[in-house]
Amino acid sequence: MCARSEAVELEVLGAEGGEARVPPRPLRLSLLELLGKLVRRDQPTAPRRRTRHNHRFRTFVSCENERRIKANNREYNAQFRYANNYIKTSKYSIITFLPLNLLEQFQRLANFYFLCLLVLQLIPAISSLTPITTAIPLIGVLALTAVKDAYDDFQRHQNDSQVNHRRAKTLRNGKLVEEKWASVQVGDVIRLENDQFVAADILLLSSSEPNGLCYIETAELDGETNLKCRQCLLETAAMGQDDAQLGAFDGEIVCETPNNLLNKFDGTLSWRDQHFSLDNDKILLRGCVLRNTSWCYGVVVFAGKDTKLMQNSGKTKFKRTSIDRLLNFLIIGIVLFLLSMCVFCTVACGVWEWLVGRYFQAYLPWDTLVPAEPASGAIVIALLVFFSYAIVMNTVVPISLYVSVEVIRFAQSFLINWDEKMYYEKTGTAAKARTTTLNEELGQIQYVFSDKTGTLTQNIMTFNKCSIGGLCYGDIVDENTGETIELTDRGRRRAGGAGGAGGAAAGAGGARARLLELEHEQGRSTPGAGPHAHAHSTEPLDFSDNPEYEPEFKFFDAKLQKAVRRGDRNVYDFFRLLALCHTVMPEQKNGRLEYQAQSPDESALVSAARNFGFVFRERSPNTITIEVMGKTEVYELLCILDFNNVRKRMSVILKKDGEIRLYTKGADNVIYDRLKRSHQEEVRSKTQEHLNKFAGEGLRTLALAWRPLEERGFAEWKRRHQAAALALRDRDERLDAIYEEIETDLILIGVTAIEDKLQDGVPETIANLSMAGIKIWVLTGDKQETAINIGYSCQLLTDDMAEVFVINGVAHDDVDRQLAKCRDSIRVVNTFLPHGAAEAKGSRSETANGGAAARPSPGRAANVKLNAPAVSVVTFRWEHNTLAHDSNEYASGGAAHAPDSHEHGDDSNGFAIVVNGHSLVHCLHPKLEEKFLDVVLHCRSVICCRVTPLQKAMVVELIKKSRKAVTLAIGDGANDVSMIKAAHIGVGISGQEGMQAVLASDYSIAQFRFLQRLLLVHGRWSYYRMCKFLRYFFYKNFAFTVCHFWFAFFCGFSAQTVFDEMFISVYNLFYTSLPVLALGVFEQDVSDATSLQFPKLYAPGHTSQLFNKTEFIKSTLHGCFTSLVLFLIPYGTYKDGLAPDGKILSDHMLLGSVVATILIIDNTTQIALDTTYWTVFNHITIWGSLVSYFVLDYFYNYVIRGPYVGSLTVALTQATFWFTAVLTMMILMVPVVSWRLAWSRRRPTLAERLRARTRWRRAAAAPAPRTPSARRARRSVRSGYAFAHQEGFGRLITSGKIMRRIPHADAALSALASLPGKFHPRASTPPPSPPSASPSASHSASPPSPRAPKQDLDSVDL
Repeated sequence: MCARSEAVELEVLGAEGGEARVPPRPLRLSLLELLGKLVRRDQPTAPRRRTRHNHRFRTFVSCENERRIKANNREYNAQFRYANNYIKTSKYSIITFLPLNLLEQFQRLANFYFLCLLVLQLIPAISSLTPITTAIPLIGVLALTAVKDAYDDFQRHQNDSQVNHRRAKTLRNGKLVEEKWASVQVGDVIRLENDQFVAADILLLSSSEPNGLCYIETAELDGETNLKCRQCLLETAAMGQDDAQLGAFDGEIVCETPNNLLNKFDGTLSWRDQHFSLDNDKILLRGCVLRNTSWCYGVVVFAGKDTKLMQNSGKTKFKRTSIDRLLNFLIIGIVLFLLSMCVFCTVACGVWEWLVGRYFQAYLPWDTLVPAEPASGAIVIALLVFFSYAIVMNTVVPISLYVSVEVIRFAQSFLINWDEKMYYEKTGTAAKARTTTLNEELGQIQYVFSDKTGTLTQNIMTFNKCSIGGLCYGDIVDENTGETIELTDRGRRRAGGAGGAGGAAAGAGGARARLLELEHEQGRSTPGAGPHAHAHSTEPLDFSDNPEYEPEFKFFDAKLQKAVRRGDRNVYDFFRLLALCHTVMPEQKNGRLEYQAQSPDESALVSAARNFGFVFRERSPNTITIEVMGKTEVYELLCILDFNNVRKRMSVILKKDGEIRLYTKGADNVIYDRLKRSHQEEVRSKTQEHLNKFAGEGLRTLALAWRPLEERGFAEWKRRHQAAALALRDRDERLDAIYEEIETDLILIGVTAIEDKLQDGVPETIANLSMAGIKIWVLTGDKQETAINIGYSCQLLTDDMAEVFVINGVAHDDVDRQLAKCRDSIRVVNTFLPHGAAEAKGSRSETANGGAAARPSPGRAANVKLNAPAVSVVTFRWEHNTLAHDSNEYASGGAAHAPDSHEHGDDSNGFAIVVNGHSLVHCLHPKLEEKFLDVVLHCRSVICCRVTPLQKAMVVELIKKSRKAVTLAIGDGANDVSMIKAAHIGVGISGQEGMQAVLASDYSIAQFRFLQRLLLVHGRWSYYRMCKFLRYFFYKNFAFTVCHFWFAFFCGFSAQTVFDEMFISVYNLFYTSLPVLALGVFEQDVSDATSLQFPKLYAPGHTSQLFNKTEFIKSTLHGCFTSLVLFLIPYGTYKDGLAPDGKILSDHMLLGSVVATILIIDNTTQIALDTTYWTVFNHITIWGSLVSYFVLDYFYNYVIRGPYVGSLTVALTQATFWFTAVLTMMILMVPVVSWRLAWSRRRPTLAERLRARTRWRRAAAAPAPRTPSARRARRSVRSGYAFAHQEGFGRLITSGKIMRRIPHADAALSALASLPGKFHPRASTPPPSPPSASPSASHSASPPSPRAPKQDLDSVDL
């Protein structure tokens, strides 16, 4: 919107030096607003807004409704104060850093509290401590936090500078000048060149292509890498690249105000007394990349923050972890606890002064401020003591907590950055923590929202297999065993053949293989020989005899190459069709032929034909030239029948040597319906078998066919086709009818099978995250069929699911009806399978009461396949003894601890849902929001396709708001920025779609597979460390501070301190800080390999089991008990105590030194017990802190002459001290050690069991579950046709005219039918397994389940 908040002032220039006068401001504004409304009401259409373009009386323009721009006229555009092209994501400047940063820091309750405390300590009448005890910690906290914030903002400044300093060519006075992106302004004419990013939203004026066409890639906006076409006005296209004409271009643009609608633009161009309508097809948006176009010119319409890309980016939110929010709440509780102690001490002091103190004024005189009257004096003293105790016991509110937390997070961020196992050698990219404040949140993720293109997939299509004339090519058969070798599973073989959809038969039922190889990732979708496969069987074919071959092209079946070389007619027809029937554009780059395709699918097919010797050379509007085995063939292009989502096919009509042929490719069901009747029955039958096999392997299939045409019949059809193409009404419908006429009686050639290559390790990562209890949603801008295909490939969708729902209604009522049907289907399934409902209900009730969730026996779980959770519960030896006890971490396993577990498919029956973008609009409406949530929360997998960037963010916000769940969004393009900013954690993949997602993210990784290490290892460790740190920190602080409260009963509540002032100042900074920091940085309960091997270790973070209000209260109560023992035992020992030589030991300083020394010894022992992973840093800090206490105490008292000089020396020389210390430590430590040993033996956590196995069975390798193959048999064989674009370039190629936008009509996929037998009623109480039956036996007795792998830890013996 316009920068001015008011309407633009009335500018009267006057055709003859007009004499209008400006009225007073208030009246002027009122009149202008009224005039503006009248003008807009009376002029509904854009051309009538201005009758003439050359008059100089410019009427009122409302910035709220439209934007006016004059090309090459900066002075005119400057009055509107439009945003410039400068991008700023940083928060501070050098001048504003200090005030803004301090303002932010003092918004923290603890910082503000200590600032107030520091002010109070400056008042001598109420302070018994020097201000330095608060000033040193406060300044340290503020300084360290400021350094960290400055470092973070410096990185943002660097990123902003990198973007703003990109170069753009701008016209200045008719000459091209190279400028920074930041210098580009609205109205400037800029030049773009091939493969260059568009600097701002521009109106296309001219291009190097005929008829003003240009091609762009919009991956940064919608995630699609297929090319899209834009076309400028023919009137402006005539200017070409004449800088003089373009510099003199003075057209005025009236258009919409900035908005986030990527597919909509409305405006008019007024130039040379003519008005031209502008729409989205004439606009190039910032973030697009110019492709296959040498150059183009455009005038900037929106710049900087007004561009549609930035409008979709969402606002940068201040992200805080759930632990931060909990800490703020706990700090309030601690302050209330402190105030309650102060109030108690105040009342007690008043009572003591009234009853006792007034009689001891000779020894303890009252201050001159205190009235002499006993009652008034006691009250005044009590009020002053309130503030004194607030100062003395201020350490119960730990200011050092915040600085310690920041240091730990900072160190953990470097551990993420330095992790070599998240380093991607191919691009030289390491993982990077771009923020240092969210690490522990990585250990509490409940929902992952992922983009598809470039995140789950490589967006690379490979020609994998094919069927030609009833013969299947592409399978690799082991010469020794005759088995088909599965390349995707690294040497694992599977039985299979050409027959049946069940080619992916499973191996031995119940066999457990490794889920993750530590050195080699399994389940690669990239063809490559596994280490166990025979070398001679998996070597790719050699195409080097073809001068146009591509080294990166891989094909493994030599039969197809031999068929080409012997001149097989069917094979030649097959590859000729691939080389001719497409809309690919050829281009010579560096002497090398390259292709620019609308979609990766088309590129893969043309590339396959090229490598087998059928090279597509060039095209013109009327011809296509190919090279067949070195011989050039030129075809006359008569017509292109283009692809769209309704037709699901494309055709070309070609003429060569007097013969006219129609070549067609499309979805197999569409092509089969148009084949010639009673023809090729055997070929059709065998090809159908191959189609089912390919679809079962998750490949994207296309059927190929052709037919001959007669000259006369084609001429008549062409005449009617031209009439339909020129029709003004129902043009699309008439063209579709004409196409139907000629696309009949086809002859089948074969089918292609393309693999949309997943990134390495995607199925394993999704399986691991699912086993960890994380829900994964895919939000993509891609089309529905492609999204479903990828869902099957990466195991989000599987055939063991009860049902896969598809929501694709356009109207509100349609979506409402579909959601209601889905909800009814879920209820029906749960009714027919009562176990799931009963168990889920039982789990909820028992969990709510603090008990462990009941779960079926292994035999029962094996018998009820559909009802069994996708991730089985962890089974232990003592499972029958645990049902009546509180759950400890997740000893009883499963998702029963999650409060919303009953609402998810993992805990009932597997459902999945696919939601289309236009349906999602209604689903997110408040009227349908609850119903939508009710359905999706029962689903194990959710896929949203054709969604806009803003819709992605809205889905994330919906789950955040409704489920109160911790969310993570991961993507690699600018279309994912709003989603990344909306989630609690944003992860950017530094892929091939630019760096926009990375710049907006909190963490960046190079591959999706690294996400499991980021979460299951670093996230879990960070959460575990932070929780352990907080528990110990609150314990030691309460143990230290509450000693003053106990001492108050023996000092007349006079606010006298137990300890030396210097000890109070440095207790948290020196004596106890380093050990707890080492704990927070290096502690780990299990290794990284074990964390990945057993994802269920991640479960405690979902319900904050390791640190919550209960754990906090336990720690504080433990600290209070410790302080009581620490004070009372030494006090009882030294009260009226005498040394053997007769010296009196009952002095205040000696008691303080003894209590302080035993406190440090206790803290050291406690943290040593808490540490499970010892490093050299732990040894140095723990034992070094104990030594440093004595060193610093002697240095302070003997060198600096502190008041407690000699006290500690006297204590250490007496046997009384050592007896007291040993007795106190035994009373404190024996209960702790006994409790921990008893609890770990009775109900050990999974981590404790794994540590025990590591200690006692180091030589034994733990069996781990196996991830399903990346290719799995599926029921659906109709959703995977290989067209990844919405409509083709056919009309552009043949006519050069602008491509008309065919109404989007995605094929409506009906909800997948339930598998037979899934809804059979079952007995409410299945027979229990025999007691002697082991879990492994029950597994082997049941058929192999295709569900996600299960973890069974029965083999872990203690």
